[in-house]
Amino acid sequence: MLRKSAKSTAFSTIRITAAIFACFWLWFIYHHYHPSFIGIYYNVQPDQGLDGECEPKLFHGIDDILVVLRTGASEAPAKLLIHFNTTLRCAPHFAIFSDMEEYIEGHYILNALDEVNPDIVASHPDFDYYRLLLEKGRAGITSEEAERWSVAANTNAGRDTPGWRLDKWKFLPIAEKSLAHRPDAKWYFFIEADSYILWPALLEWLSHFDHLQPHYIGVQMQIGEVIFAYGGGGIILSNVALRKIVKHWRSNLKQYDEYTAGHWAGDCILGKVVADAGVGLLWAWPNLFGDQPKNMDFDSHFGGSDKRLWCYHVSSYHHVSPPDAVEFSEFEHGWYRQNATLLRHKDVFYHYILPQLRPERIDWNNLSENDQWPAETFRKCRDLCEKQPDCLQFSISGQICRTSRTFTLGHPSLAQTGETMSSGWIPERIALYAQRMDASCMDQDWIVPLSQG
Repeated sequence: MLRKSAKSTAFSTIRITAAIFACFWLWFIYHHYHPSFIGIYYNVQPDQGLDGECEPKLFHGIDDILVVLRTGASEAPAKLLIHFNTTLRCAPHFAIFSDMEEYIEGHYILNALDEVNPDIVASHPDFDYYRLLLEKGRAGITSEEAERWSVAANTNAGRDTPGWRLDKWKFLPIAEKSLAHRPDAKWYFFIEADSYILWPALLEWLSHFDHLQPHYIGVQMQIGEVIFAYGGGGIILSNVALRKIVKHWRSNLKQYDEYTAGHWAGDCILGKVVADAGVGLLWAWPNLFGDQPKNMDFDSHFGGSDKRLWCYHVSSYHHVSPPDAVEFSEFEHGWYRQNATLLRHKDVFYHYILPQLRPERIDWNNLSENDQWPAETFRKCRDLCEKQPDCLQFSISGQICRTSRTFTLGHPSLAQTGETMSSGWIPERIALYAQRMDASCMDQDWIVPLSQG
């Protein structure tokens, strides 16, 4: 009798596992997810979408907004191009501010810092980099410096790069320049070069607000005693609010220059001025979001136990790379070709994240970080996860198995040591997880002021 080799048996097992995995997800999505769970409907036909002309029904109200994108000379060429085909493509009014005046793809990039106190520009070490840009432009940055800055790690005090240290000085001048750029806008939406905006949802959300009131809207963050809107997720200010802020800042310019010099986070500095001007923050998480879909913990309680991220509509993401922006834009376009409903976080899970799961993803980091165990193989790592009742996913690198009680998709692993990382998920547990999340939703749509809810 012929006996199968161990390699042949293992290969057959992998094929069977992959087939079961695929069939399970198809069955689960078909039986457990229905678009009718989503509450707001529009008169949009299935073949209408975001590609081609900007569909008026999906972009109603965008003429009332000035989109303000903040960037820097070291990143602008790499990160701005994608915005001209995504975020800004259907926005009739936008302004881009940087630390260097220039044109990119025919679009004028304004200098955010050209009216900062000349004494500060001439003497403060934060402006060493700015003075270099004024003298030599981007040619003053070596390729080695650009590479080093691009991979600089985030710390508790931000990224250790000259562009980051300069960035905090842009926020308040940009606020004033934005008001001057379009003084009659109802709304000002401040975003960053790695933000991604879901316009149909954002515009519907803003329709629930009275633009004649002083609104300051964003993902809530806190440094010291200052609670402020996180810049990466997008900061929304009504015209009334922005006028109050600019007036107060201009009346106390020396005080806030000193405050900026001693701080490190520009969005917190702006938040301090907003609070001092008497404008309160609407805590907007999870309608605005501070990370990208692939890194999301869909069971996050960041906004408090009564805020179920899963249930709410999503209007923005952050830390979205140009390739991911293209990928998600195609997904969003496809959604509106086939659906007359706004995207919620759970829709992103079912239709964008779930189809990317595999029985095993090689060279992939799914951010499993709860526990570490010794394991020799991927199979043994999976066994360790399955033995823990609350384990949803796992990864292995070398002989270290990491397991997690939360679910994330993750991203390609960056092998610094030459060892590959492989990731996997436990599909039947994620199915139960998704059912539990669906059952937690109680008609949550938008974060709005109580008087306007």
